[in-house]
Amino acid sequence: MRLSLRLGALASALLLAGCGRVSDYARVAEGNRLYDRGDYQRAIVAYLGEGGDARRGAATIDYDLANVYARLGEYAAATERYAAARRRGNEAIVADSFFNEGVALFERGGYEESWKAFRSALGLLNSGSKEAQEAQRDLELAWRAWKKSSQSPPPRGIAGTSIVSGAEGESEQRLLRRLETGRWRPGAAPLPGPSSLDY
Repeated sequence: MRLSLRLGALASALLLAGCGRVSDYARVAEGNRLYDRGDYQRAIVAYLGEGGDARRGAATIDYDLANVYARLGEYAAATERYAAARRRGNEAIVADSFFNEGVALFERGGYEESWKAFRSALGLLNSGSKEAQEAQRDLELAWRAWKKSSQSPPPRGIAGTSIVSGAEGESEQRLLRRLETGRWRPGAAPLPGPSSLDY
């Protein structure tokens, strides 16, 4: 009997201490639901809720707002929110912010900036993960689009150095060599399905 009373008191104390977190989670979940339905304006309202981004979970809210703004074509606002999410967030949010910003930049034709964003995301992701493979594919697509555009492509390195100036690691060099020689075809791997980490 005493044990159940102690557990009940502990649960009540934890519930009261975590009320802010529960409301923040509910706000983000409602915003995500509205975003998935394409109701972007109401998603913004849900993400901001009472108190805006001054509350807990601000990095997640910045990231989610950036995604909404990018979807609406408000790239300046999206870029600002992605940067805020990177300042406040953990490594996963930072990597996701770089990745999604890369997608937004690619969609509007900023291939050089997109390439840099994908490269930053790739540097933060665990090599071999599905997310890293997707970032790698998108890095190559951005590089190819950059190469084909009127902008100058990334400079080639001297023999024995990296193909791209500032390239870090042998895996990036191999990846770009495969792209240059045509041994890699984009879209060959199936896209990953929905994940519990998406929400």
